[in-house]
Amino acid sequence: MAPVQLESNQLVPAAGPASAPAPPVPGAAAAAASPGYRLSTLIDFLLHRTYAELTVLADLLPRKTDMERKIEIVQFASRTRQLFVRLLALVKWANNAGKVEKCAMISSFLDQQAILFVDTADRLASLARDALVHARLPSFAIPYAIDVLTTGSYPRLPTCIRDKIIPPDPITKNEKQTTLHQLNQILRHRLVTTDLPPQLANLTVANGRVKFRVEGEFEATLTVMGDDPDVPWRLLKLEILVEDKETGDGRALVHSMQISFIHQLVQSRLFADEKPLQDMYSCLHSFCLSLQLEVLHSQTLMLIRERWGDLVQVERYHAGKCLSLSVWNQQVVGRKTGTASLHKVTIKIDESDVSKPLQISHEPPLPACDSKLMERAMKIDHLSIEKLLIDSVHARSHQKLQELKAILKSYNVNDSSFIETALPTLVIPILEPCGRSECLHIFVDLHSGMFQLMLYGIDQLTLDDIEKSVNDDMKRIIPWLQQLKFWLGQQRCKQSIKHLPTVTSETLQLANYASHPVGNLSKHKLFIKLTRLPQYYIVVEMFDVPGNPTELEYKNHFLSVSCPEGDDSPATALLLQQFKPNIEELVLDPKSGKHSKGGAKRKLSGDPCSVESKKPKRSGEMCAFNKVLAHLVAMCDTNMPFIGLRMELSNMEIPHQGVQVEGDGFSHAIRLLKIPPCKGTSEETQKALDRSLLDCTFRLQGRNNRTWVAELIFANCPLNSTSSREQGPTRHVYLTYENQLSEPVGGRKVVEMFLNDWNSIARLYDCVLEFARSLPEIPNHLNVFSEVRVYNYRKLILCYGTTKGSSISIQWNSIHQKFHISLGTVGPNSGCSNCHNTILHQLQEMFNKTPNVVQLLQVLFDTQAPLVAINKLPTVPMLGLTQRINIAYQCFSILPQSPTHIRLAFRNMYCIDIYCRSRGVVAIRDGAYSLFDNSKIVEGFYPAPGLKTFLNMFVDSNQDARRRSVNEDDNPPSPIGGDMMDSLISQLQPQQSQQQPFAKQAGASGAYPLTSPPTSYHNTVTPSPSMMHTQSPGNLHAASSPSGALRAPSPASFGPTPSPSSLGITMGQTANFASPHGTIDPSSPYTMMSPSQRAGNWPGSPQVSGPSPAARMPGMSPANPSLHSPVPDASHSPRAGTSSQTMPTNMPPPRKLPQRSWAASIPTILTHSALNILLLPSPTPGLVPGLAGSYLCSPLERFLGSVIMRRHLQRIIQQETLQLINSNEPGVIMFKTDALKCRVALNPKTNQTLQLKVTPENAGQWKPEELQVLEKFFETRVAGPPFKANTLIAFTKLLGAPTHILRDCVHIMKLELFPDQASQLKWNVQFCLTIPPSAPPIAPPGTPAVVLKSKMLFFLQLTQKTTVPQEAVSIIVPIIYDMASGTTQQADIPRQQNSSVAAPMLVSSILKRFAELNSPRPGECTIFGAVRDLMVNLALTPGGRP
Repeated sequence: MAPVQLESNQLVPAAGPASAPAPPVPGAAAAAASPGYRLSTLIDFLLHRTYAELTVLADLLPRKTDMERKIEIVQFASRTRQLFVRLLALVKWANNAGKVEKCAMISSFLDQQAILFVDTADRLASLARDALVHARLPSFAIPYAIDVLTTGSYPRLPTCIRDKIIPPDPITKNEKQTTLHQLNQILRHRLVTTDLPPQLANLTVANGRVKFRVEGEFEATLTVMGDDPDVPWRLLKLEILVEDKETGDGRALVHSMQISFIHQLVQSRLFADEKPLQDMYSCLHSFCLSLQLEVLHSQTLMLIRERWGDLVQVERYHAGKCLSLSVWNQQVVGRKTGTASLHKVTIKIDESDVSKPLQISHEPPLPACDSKLMERAMKIDHLSIEKLLIDSVHARSHQKLQELKAILKSYNVNDSSFIETALPTLVIPILEPCGRSECLHIFVDLHSGMFQLMLYGIDQLTLDDIEKSVNDDMKRIIPWLQQLKFWLGQQRCKQSIKHLPTVTSETLQLANYASHPVGNLSKHKLFIKLTRLPQYYIVVEMFDVPGNPTELEYKNHFLSVSCPEGDDSPATALLLQQFKPNIEELVLDPKSGKHSKGGAKRKLSGDPCSVESKKPKRSGEMCAFNKVLAHLVAMCDTNMPFIGLRMELSNMEIPHQGVQVEGDGFSHAIRLLKIPPCKGTSEETQKALDRSLLDCTFRLQGRNNRTWVAELIFANCPLNSTSSREQGPTRHVYLTYENQLSEPVGGRKVVEMFLNDWNSIARLYDCVLEFARSLPEIPNHLNVFSEVRVYNYRKLILCYGTTKGSSISIQWNSIHQKFHISLGTVGPNSGCSNCHNTILHQLQEMFNKTPNVVQLLQVLFDTQAPLVAINKLPTVPMLGLTQRINIAYQCFSILPQSPTHIRLAFRNMYCIDIYCRSRGVVAIRDGAYSLFDNSKIVEGFYPAPGLKTFLNMFVDSNQDARRRSVNEDDNPPSPIGGDMMDSLISQLQPQQSQQQPFAKQAGASGAYPLTSPPTSYHNTVTPSPSMMHTQSPGNLHAASSPSGALRAPSPASFGPTPSPSSLGITMGQTANFASPHGTIDPSSPYTMMSPSQRAGNWPGSPQVSGPSPAARMPGMSPANPSLHSPVPDASHSPRAGTSSQTMPTNMPPPRKLPQRSWAASIPTILTHSALNILLLPSPTPGLVPGLAGSYLCSPLERFLGSVIMRRHLQRIIQQETLQLINSNEPGVIMFKTDALKCRVALNPKTNQTLQLKVTPENAGQWKPEELQVLEKFFETRVAGPPFKANTLIAFTKLLGAPTHILRDCVHIMKLELFPDQASQLKWNVQFCLTIPPSAPPIAPPGTPAVVLKSKMLFFLQLTQKTTVPQEAVSIIVPIIYDMASGTTQQADIPRQQNSSVAAPMLVSSILKRFAELNSPRPGECTIFGAVRDLMVNLALTPGGRP
């Protein structure tokens, strides 16, 4: 075996089926051996063979069954595996046979060398014996030598070299054209002289070729190789045209190897036969027919598997001969049992004439119904079995529909049904005229041959019942058509009124159905309920028309029922009346104003004389619209609400004009002639309102017709507003009423709501008339203060204020039967809060007691400036104000008691009463004192010491009368004698009897009149004689102007005064309307009320959460504030009515008043400007701006806060180790420590700060500057805002520290108070008296930050000095001082997890270094030195921020 080389240097012996004999080496035939192959070539052959087999499998397997595909795949896998196993064995052997290979190579090389030696010897011997015997030398090539030597070239080469190396020149294009043209002529001659089958008539001769094409079978291209008639045909190309467009996926049905085989077969026939073209056609035609039959069988199997299932079955299949299928097998469908009819379709090859295409036969034969359907069912040129079956069952379906149509024709001679051929469908009009969507469509299922029905709108169960009946017996369709006719009539009625607000039903539950005429109506009827009028129905009856089975006759009835309220029992029928027949002629007559002749009813089914069948109209035409019914429903829906409203108006005896037509007949209206008078209004007001009312009309509006609009037209409006809409001679008022779905439209509810609105208009009109009469006499300041912005008879809106930026709206609430007031802002102030919102409830109660607009404006005028100032007070709750740091206390609680009485509660401890008076002044008193007895304190509140003195600082210096009576304020008034008490009570009793009793008002649960405390309160309180008021003689006469009623009483009026009865003076009411302070009307909130009348709380009193005493103390209206102290006259006080934001500079220092516990219960008169200064947040007076804290508060808050801090200090002194020193000075606290004597009192100049005066026991230990720093620190940092008790606790602990420690702390305080004096320091320091929120978590924030035992713990806040304050770094340093060792260190307190540790570590290292370098001396303290060193040396990097 000859070795071959493997890849680079390996040789393997060639063997196996891949080896092939090689030619023997010349001269060594005996020793020749078969050559080998490269291993790569062998692997390439195996891969090509495997790929070819895979390609063949991919083409053939889809057409085989599943089992055949699995067998072929297994055989292919086994065969391929054996080949590659052999290859693997060969490769392994080649890798392991190294020595054998080397020996084989050596042996082969030696054999080859021996063969070459032997062959060379043999050749030389043969040459010497045979060739050289006759060999002769040629003559010398002298010419060639001359050419070479002379020219250097060799031009005499033999021409045979050129002929064999250089190819000949190609023929030209013209020669090609000429040759092909001659070849075409030869082909045409051969075709003419040859016997050509007729099926090959479709041929083309071009380019020396002839192409035969048989559609659907094959295409063959032939030529001839010469012009001799005996030269056979040459087949150049063969293409099979059979395609499977449904299951072939676009791939060729014949493999290329099969085509090659057929090509060779046909070529052999062309060489051998006498009729070559005939034999070629016969061969290819028979192959194509067999292929077509196979394709159809494959399509049938896929059709059964994927779509048709058992509905088509293969009866018989003979490959290459026939295919028989069965459809519409009734046994398979399940309709019948036993012998069932079969419909077969057979496809076969005609054995008598094989040249024919596939033949189709049907069993039983197809009916001769339609030639086109017959023709389509007999062809298979499309090569689609499904299309062939559909064409077949299509023709049979057409036959079944023709039979069904014949049954309909026998029932109705004028039957207009028709059959559609595209999809076998019988269209049956049910009710003439009939739209296409209303027709009954009967299809034939092409798969099963069963009838299928379709009708738009009917339920599927009914359709299934009809299908079952018609499939069992086609004659059963007649009664079903009768039922569908009435059903369609109902559907047409429903569709005709679908756009109207109705609900339809075929039945109606009535309690008296059997006895009422409604029970005698036809069984085919429809009840139409008017949803907006649920008590009315329209009943539509339907009847057959004799002689015309596809028409209906309608009768319309009107039915009214009564529905029980709140019960599910059925309704009771009341009235049943048929509509007049001429309504139909009126609706259908196209000519306006001309009515058709009444009498016989017209049928809505079109012209009864038209008997020719017409195709149904398209669904877009309005053939099914019942115009008469739609008109009746719309007419009832429109008119019945007005009829219902008219009946309700008549039942309530309200005169009206009835239902009238407006707007050219497009709308209706009801006009009232007179509206009933309203309760609660005077006859004069009612007459004026009736005279101004020009018209009152009711109309319906909106899409749902459930909205009534009452239009009221008024003239002679009593008020002129500034609104541009209210400038005409008449005013239009529109009242809208929305009917609920559960109520009938136009019922009693609408009339009642209208009467309530009319009552609201009359109530407001009464107030407006009185206001209009009072306008000419109204004071000028009220004219400037207010204006009428809107009056639309339902609401009165007044704008008031200096810029008219505030508004008040007044309207009558018919539900709660009282006036409702709302406040707002307009113009530039829009979006802000109205200052009177605080007393809104009190204003509303006052106005409902006395509905006087002028009085309301006067109250607004008197209270606006005070309320603006009061609303500036802080009301936000704050933590840490007391020792209970977790409880929040509200700074100020605003508690309105009446429209002119505002109570301020400060931290639930002190109470301030503010009474707003006319002439731009207010009266302020201590609210902790009882209104009835100054010697009694209100539970929960504490008197504020020094309040009277503090308030007197803000009294106007020009109030001479107030200055003259200051001694009377500090002394109690003389008690009033019993005769005057009896006289006052006797005077007030008749007036009280005219008032309504203080009963609970409707709509306010537990609500009592505004000026009444609860009975349980005043039953235990005896009215104090000091609260009874003595009227000045100048204030008792009838005044015609506000000044007359507000005349200031003389100072003598506050002394003992005889009773009015002894002087002959009666306490009658004054006639002044502008100032309610001048009257003693019991209904006025400015009036002094008898304690026996105070029967309860006022409604909606604001209360303070938590332990506020206001929650336990009911709101009270005090006696007239003007009775306690004189009212300044505007002519004597130029500052009255002016506003100033600063303290008066010309005000002399107040006189020292004798301290009386009840002095502050006497009201103090302040102007509005003084009140604004009192309540406006401002800097602390008398302090340098740098020393004052950042908390800005009002003077009143500073005073009350200082009083609270003084109170806390008293309690702290008792708890701490401090010694209290008795003091004879009121308001002064004196105590002492081991080294200091302290005096704490209010600043006598301002009464707004607490001042500390420190006197050392040993004057030599303290410098005056240090004592001043300590006093200033107490005033600004300890006892100042925000007035926290824990700061006092921490400070008192510092005062109890040893002197050397306290002095170091004072030095630190000096650095805090005067940071600019230590410019060399890098940090500012702040002594923390309470633990700040950012401190280490040793105690809750707000706890006292000074602990003094064997060691001292305190906290400092260091703030870095920078030019940009926003970027300053602040750290909290807890410092602990050991009194025994004298060392100052940072307290080791665990930090929070998310806090930085760089700054605490740096602080600790600086303090430790200071302690190491500066050892403490006995009697010295190192706190200040360590802190100063820390402020000098501490430098934080950006990463060291806390």
